[in-house]
Amino acid sequence: MRTLLSSKLKFPGFILLTITIILLGIGISITRPFLSLYLTNVIHMSPFQLGLFMCLNALGGIIASTWLGKYSDATGARKGIMLLSSFASVLGYLAFLLLHQYVLLLIVTTLLLGLGSSTFPQIFAYARESAIRTRQQDATFAVSTLRSFFSLAWVIGPLAGATLLGISGFHGLFLITASLFLIAFFIVLWRLQNTKQQATSLQRPKDPISLWQTLKRWDVLAASIAFIFANSALSMNGLYMPLLVTKAIGAPQSTVGIVASLSAFLEIPIIILLGAIVGRFKKRSMLLIGCLSATIYYFGMAFSHSALEVLLLQIVCAINVSVLVSIGMSYFQDFLPHAPGTTTTLYSNTSNLGSLIGSIGGGLVAQLIDFRFVFVLCGILALSALFFLYIGKSKKPEQTLP
Repeated sequence: MRTLLSSKLKFPGFILLTITIILLGIGISITRPFLSLYLTNVIHMSPFQLGLFMCLNALGGIIASTWLGKYSDATGARKGIMLLSSFASVLGYLAFLLLHQYVLLLIVTTLLLGLGSSTFPQIFAYARESAIRTRQQDATFAVSTLRSFFSLAWVIGPLAGATLLGISGFHGLFLITASLFLIAFFIVLWRLQNTKQQATSLQRPKDPISLWQTLKRWDVLAASIAFIFANSALSMNGLYMPLLVTKAIGAPQSTVGIVASLSAFLEIPIIILLGAIVGRFKKRSMLLIGCLSATIYYFGMAFSHSALEVLLLQIVCAINVSVLVSIGMSYFQDFLPHAPGTTTTLYSNTSNLGSLIGSIGGGLVAQLIDFRFVFVLCGILALSALFFLYIGKSKKPEQTLP
């Protein structure tokens, strides 16, 4: 196994990218679970203001990452974009500490964190290009392994964030997150090679490929719709799993942390395994299995009545998330092998759109019906994702646009 890992991951910058992913993953995971508490308890946002805030921040990320993804594919300037986006994230998280007026905080964070949202797709696009230069068949394994380190950060981050919150409050959370993004900025600045200098080693399209042009392909459009549905369900699960566990099932709040950490912990070996075996199976078939696992999980959660049942269901939840985040990213990248920035950004934007739909749709269902029916809706969305992945097979992902 050690020989397998060393041979498949031997390309320039992998260790540095791994360190960067872990730093950013911990930075986000110590803050993200507590962000809504900060905005409501400290900034005193109403539920409507909070929803609008999160919605516009996500839209800012979609717009910025789409444009920067297209630009990076056209120029190869991934290092410059990573520097811009990581430093924008530093300023964005510091803004939470310095700005307490709603409209001003909304404008500044939408701009800065919107730019910052390009960091992750550009890191994975950089990793794929670096792997292709060395050994193309290992690109998926490299991306999947990097994603497993991000999951590892989420095993550590929420527990560390809760401890840090008790010691230093929200100021400590945002300062640590900003500091971790700043360290990542300097790693990229001082250590990563400029891919623009290596542009001749990869075949790039003569003209930049727009996102809308990409979506004219039926297989790309069907996959995008499927992933929007799947990510909408994931978003609702993240928001309403704690409420289902504590209010509907009646388990203590500590159970929520155990459930979240268990799911993230299980994802790590699954993601690594998927990266190792993906060359033997069709990616689309593996994604269909992931959607089936999601369907089982969501309907199981809707009818669960004990904490033990919820914990056992995390096995199929981990399979779903692992397939979605590891195979899903490389599946999109295979649509346009020479434009990884555009396709990785498209993959990232399906997550952003899913978060928008999930936060709005889940809130309406929870308020009008109950928490359990939120998971029934998640199951329906997972089945819809399964359907669109199944019918979106008119072209092979490896085909490129004419």
